[in-house]
Amino acid sequence: TWTANLVVGVFNMLPGLPLDGGRVLRSAVWALTKKSMSGTVAAAWTGRALAVVVLFLAVWEGRGQTDAGADLYTIMWAAFIAAFIWIGASQSLTVARLRDRIPRLQVRTLTRRAIPVTADLPLSEALRRAAASGARAVVIVDHDGRPTAIVHEASVTATPPERHPWIQVGALARALRPGMTLTTDLGGERLLAALRAAPAPEYLVTEPSGSIYGVLAAADVEHVFLHG
Repeated sequence: TWTANLVVGVFNMLPGLPLDGGRVLRSAVWALTKKSMSGTVAAAWTGRALAVVVLFLAVWEGRGQTDAGADLYTIMWAAFIAAFIWIGASQSLTVARLRDRIPRLQVRTLTRRAIPVTADLPLSEALRRAAASGARAVVIVDHDGRPTAIVHEASVTATPPERHPWIQVGALARALRPGMTLTTDLGGERLLAALRAAPAPEYLVTEPSGSIYGVLAAADVEHVFLHG
């Protein structure tokens, strides 16, 4: 039993994620480079290389065996261990890349420019004004200029062009709910927390002074977060 435990312990200290030895390697590279991502990349790719070596050695050792059953059993176990290491290393790398992108999530840089219009404006006119000003979003305001809703992009896309002159833009808007108004100074973890607290396809973005800055689409945040 102690021999098996020793083998497992030694194997667990091999320098590749998700093994403990991989965590040690990640910490060492992190300390040398001062970059957590560099440590994770080095340990994850070492883990992937280790998975390939484990499977290769099992196949190589099984070449001269006369017992085909034992040979297949060994290769299957090696394949299981190799798959465990490869998947664990890949997941660690994916999580690290996602965490590395969090600081890039800044409301001010991701927000789409928007124009304010009243709810009774025809959709065709709202789109014309948006195109003329280079805006990609439309915010509904009351007659005092206070924002009340955001025109839903998917609803506009689903509306046939021939109906644009005959439908009021307010019919395609979503009323602003608590949590759907963000400020331009949000970013990183704070931004993600705000989106989780009030899930919506679009959010109104205002300056700290309260003036309209634009519209933040959840799809834009997701794209940057998942694809960089």
